[in-house]
Amino acid sequence: MKVSVPKTLSSTSGSCLLIPCLFNISKEREHILDSSPEVTWRQGSLWSLYDKPDFISVRRQKEPVIEVVGDLRKKNCTSVMRNLSSQHSDRYFFRIQSKNFTMTDTKAVRINVSDSLAEPNVTVPVLREGEKVNMTCTAPAPCPSHPPNIKWDPALGGDISQRTQMNADGTQSVSAILNFVPSFHHHELKVNCVSIHPLHREDKPLLSHKTVILSVEYPPKKTWISLTGLVWLGNNMTLTCQSNANPPAVHRWFMKRAGVEEELGVSHVLSFTAAHENTGEYICEAQNPYGAMNSTNLQITVPGISFTAFLSILAVLLLLVFALLILMIYRR
Repeated sequence: MKVSVPKTLSSTSGSCLLIPCLFNISKEREHILDSSPEVTWRQGSLWSLYDKPDFISVRRQKEPVIEVVGDLRKKNCTSVMRNLSSQHSDRYFFRIQSKNFTMTDTKAVRINVSDSLAEPNVTVPVLREGEKVNMTCTAPAPCPSHPPNIKWDPALGGDISQRTQMNADGTQSVSAILNFVPSFHHHELKVNCVSIHPLHREDKPLLSHKTVILSVEYPPKKTWISLTGLVWLGNNMTLTCQSNANPPAVHRWFMKRAGVEEELGVSHVLSFTAAHENTGEYICEAQNPYGAMNSTNLQITVPGISFTAFLSILAVLLLLVFALLILMIYRR
């Protein structure tokens, strides 16, 4: 006899667990399937106790309640374990027994029962502003009669649909698909997928969640120029171009003077020593693969004298004013 079961299955205390199971049996033995054979799952850690007279009382205390839900005549041995607790974590061996035939599979399924839940799995595609997308959150459904309920928070103004799917190993999972249109306002927003698992017992449902930070690609939404340094002849000046864009924008500088626009180069920062020829209107263009946006024009007018010369003239003027005040006081 050959039995096909998953290598590992997981569930939660207070819940149940579906064990997908198929088996092959020789044609000479197929007749036993019509005689309602007994099917059990032997727990590895209790193996030495199974043949003892008092095993029934031990079994009631330590073994989970197991029910075969598959059609044995179709060689389907799918079973459900109920009233699980963490002490039921073990290896389990499929066993079929009739009046003249007994067979125990040598390959076990490892079952893990936890008091907590693993976080759901979230799939986020590339998010581009204005393009409708689906974000999917998936959680296992080890107990099909009590599937999890999955929610998105916030829902981003979209529609949410749930579906149950069969996995390749025969287990089931539940997915919540959030269909929405991303906006640049969603960029770097934290979104939670919450999986709510009901339990057979009267405890509150168990929750698990996964948080993702959205990255939305969008064209430049705001572009501006900041100026560092005083606008005086001979002073060091720095113009910085900033923009809101994802991916980050490339910045291109232009200067308009006497109605003629000149390209100055591509850089985030534009630095120069102020001279008369630097007088003009400065424009920064921010561009990424999704679009471009210009800043407002920044007018820079470089005075005809340097700041140092201006301070010298100002000092002389102040001295003259001070001298005139002294003279006026003396004449009184």
